[in-house]
Amino acid sequence: TIPSTIEYAGETYTVTKIGGNAFYDCQSLTAVNFPSTLTEIHGWAFYNCLSLSSITIPDGLTYIGEYAFHDCKALTSATLPNSITEMREGIFCRTALTSITLPNNLTRLESRMFEDCQDLKSVTIPNTITSIGNSAFLRCKSLTTITLPNSITSLGSSTFQECISLKSINIPNNIATIESETFRSCRSLESVIIPNSVTRINTWAFAYCESLKSFVMPNSVTSTENYIFYECRSLTSLTLS
Repeated sequence: TIPSTIEYAGETYTVTKIGGNAFYDCQSLTAVNFPSTLTEIHGWAFYNCLSLSSITIPDGLTYIGEYAFHDCKALTSATLPNSITEMREGIFCRTALTSITLPNNLTRLESRMFEDCQDLKSVTIPNTITSIGNSAFLRCKSLTTITLPNSITSLGSSTFQECISLKSINIPNNIATIESETFRSCRSLESVIIPNSVTRINTWAFAYCESLKSFVMPNSVTSTENYIFYECRSLTSLTLS
């Protein structure tokens, strides 16, 4: 249990922040009780805490730093309050999360946030999110479906690369560019709807999507790069509309 106040040199201090690397590599740590006074958790704070299985972040916390829970390989549950306004990159990379609901005051889902979360099956993304960073869901091998709100205007490269169970995806109707390798090696992907907002599709975007059978490319697309459909062996129909 992390206390809400500490005494030092005769003075009492309120605990509002957990510093960077504070519990780095504490491999026997199984649980953490956070004080209600906490407002920030800084980068790498619980990195490689291999036995930590669940966390409940208190309401009032606004910031979680980069890679804060990276490599917490036993972490299956994380409850996040809506008070959070900023979450840096890679926070839950290589954890055992199965589902998560993102705070509804968050505006950006940063790079590598859930990279290699191979048990992740369900993600709830609020309509406050406007962008998703590079490799945010890279190798989330249990993810079968995900709903992207139309508030999203950009998806980073490799966002869903190697999500081998992903069967369908809705691309928000404010997306202008499908970046490189966004859906590369999504081997179960059967259908994709490309909105008329898309003007560019970058290299390897749908490469190795072995189950993709048909594709409708809207006439809004004015630029395409190499290897977009490389090794899409089931693709039998490409419609230019």
